[in-house]
Amino acid sequence: MGGAPLSVTVEDLKAYLDEMGYTLPDSMLTCLIAKADAARACMIGAGYSVCDQDLAVIYLAAMLSVSSGARRIKSQAAPSGASRSFDYAGDQLRQLRQALAIIDPSGCTVPLQPADPNARAALFIGRPSCRR
Repeated sequence: MGGAPLSVTVEDLKAYLDEMGYTLPDSMLTCLIAKADAARACMIGAGYSVCDQDLAVIYLAAMLSVSSGARRIKSQAAPSGASRSFDYAGDQLRQLRQALAIIDPSGCTVPLQPADPNARAALFIGRPSCRR
């Protein structure tokens, strides 16, 4: 089931990010792949197929890329009323997190995932009652 890793290349990650509209420097992509690849030993131990390992590395590296503050071009115009609008993370992070949850049921990538910006937390403060 495990097998030798195919290993994800910068070109693989760049192509995936390009489909989502993101561009990052190759040097940064190399480091993000190395970071995501750290989960591979856990995935091999959990019996993941090579394809599932590679998909998890791509999705995790993409999630780290998107959460790094990278922006994507949402729309452009030109013949010189030049205009560009950008979009940040949002739905992509949620979709990548959902894809990883399916590909990585053992949670090997969870410790490396960035915090969910849409997570909500609540703080409850209790006060003991004074009975006399």
